[in-house]
Amino acid sequence: MLRHLAIFLCYAAAAAAVLLYGPGWHPLIDARSAIGLALAVLLGGGLLHEVYARLGRETFLAQKLLSLRVAQGDALEELSWTRRELAVLREALESAGGVSKSGKSVDEVIAEVKVLQSLITRLAKSSKAPRQAAEAEEAAAAAPAAQRLTARQEAAVPAGKPHPLRPRPVDSQAHSRVDSEDATPRAPAPANALANAPANTNEAEKKAGVLPPVALGLDEAAVLEVARQALRDDRIDLVLQPIVLLPQRKRRYYECFSRLRTTDGFMILPEQYINLAEREGLVAAIDNMLLIRCIQLIRKIQRRNEKLDFFCNISSLTLGDDVFFADFVDFLESNRELTRNLIFEFPQSDYNAWDASAGIYLKRLADLGCRFSLDGVIDLEIDPAALAAREFHFVKIRAEALLAEPEKGERLQAGLKEYGIRLVAEKVEDEDALVEVLDLGIDCAQGYLFGEPRLARPAA
Repeated sequence: MLRHLAIFLCYAAAAAAVLLYGPGWHPLIDARSAIGLALAVLLGGGLLHEVYARLGRETFLAQKLLSLRVAQGDALEELSWTRRELAVLREALESAGGVSKSGKSVDEVIAEVKVLQSLITRLAKSSKAPRQAAEAEEAAAAAPAAQRLTARQEAAVPAGKPHPLRPRPVDSQAHSRVDSEDATPRAPAPANALANAPANTNEAEKKAGVLPPVALGLDEAAVLEVARQALRDDRIDLVLQPIVLLPQRKRRYYECFSRLRTTDGFMILPEQYINLAEREGLVAAIDNMLLIRCIQLIRKIQRRNEKLDFFCNISSLTLGDDVFFADFVDFLESNRELTRNLIFEFPQSDYNAWDASAGIYLKRLADLGCRFSLDGVIDLEIDPAALAAREFHFVKIRAEALLAEPEKGERLQAGLKEYGIRLVAEKVEDEDALVEVLDLGIDCAQGYLFGEPRLARPAA
């Protein structure tokens, strides 16, 4: 009101000045002309004042409307989160009360298994020598039909020809096979087997998502034997860790990891086996099982209409295999509904090693609706335009790396936002780190502060 009153007094004073002093300013202005000019100044000032007031009102209403839209979005997110929590509670009550679920989804599960079996059978076509393939078939012949698929995957070794998504060549001389004289090899027990024997891993613990202890002190040969047995016996678990939206800490995404279990119930971490699996040609089989688990989980989420997406760590060697890539694209083309909840994650080291033609392969996946995430970022000098051109929608960086160079972190955040790429702060372990992350304007984070990795519930 004071502002508008001041504006009115200004043009009213101007009109009064014209009325009083106009005849003395120019000889042609008499008293009657001065009255006309004063009225014109007053009327013109009033019109300009009205335009200014309307523009200010429209700006205020536009800002109010924008804030209401933001509040509506937050309310919808809150409603979605509440529905998700109620669904989890309902499922827990049904499980506790022994209420049987409808058998309507059995046919869907059977159809899904058939599709996945067909896919894995095609992926299992290997470039190994016939002798090695025959040995794999002999090892699988004594296993049940469900285990035979994973045993045949073990025979799958990436082809030797170069591929843009394969950053480093695999040592072909490093491939090993199971000794045919020992049909049931036993993996050595971990060094901590006696000191930290896992407690009774019953079904209740599995449903609660409790992770078994990590096997320590295993050499490379023992880890490889554990990996082979885990593939044969279907002992590859899907582990999930939440990724939350800030500042509400709502769980919007989950990152998927694979864990191998020993026969004694211990757990083998990816950092223990991933390099050996890549060297020995087992990583494609492990990634296959991870994809199967993740796809089954996505189907379950879609049946419940939950708004959740999943980051899936897939080795570039796996997507770099031409046979795998072609069959995988065929599978996604016939199951396009899966792609909207699936995000493939690649480390920065592999991304930097790709050549220009890698964009063609990524484009094929992007055309199916897949999104990509850049992980393991060490160098903050990232080109957001290049990432956006390759359909990368997420960049994950450790919180300590962002906080060590806050100015670079702010510039990177601004550049990524410009291209619609979301920055995820990893390894946020305490409240102090969270406060600093929020100061950088980051709206997505992952770490033990928001939830530790837990075993996924069976998606059947």
